[in-house]
Amino acid sequence: MSAKLLTFQPRQTERSDAMKRQSPQDFMQRHMQVSSVAIDGLLESGDPDDVISMLHRQQSWLAMMQDRLAKG
Repeated sequence: MSAKLLTFQPRQTERSDAMKRQSPQDFMQRHMQVSSVAIDGLLESGDPDDVISMLHRQQSWLAMMQDRLAKG
């Protein structure tokens, strides 16, 4: 018995002018802010699935990438 693999076809979407002007650093900074809000919400709810740990790792990775982009 074998499974049929489906190919992924990304949807063609038009990016807004604001998104086209957004630098990778700005994108990462905004992403870090959103994940901080998510962490705050999880702290309030008790984080039953240990998602905070994953979000902390993601924030560390984003900070590392920001440093690399800043250094060029």
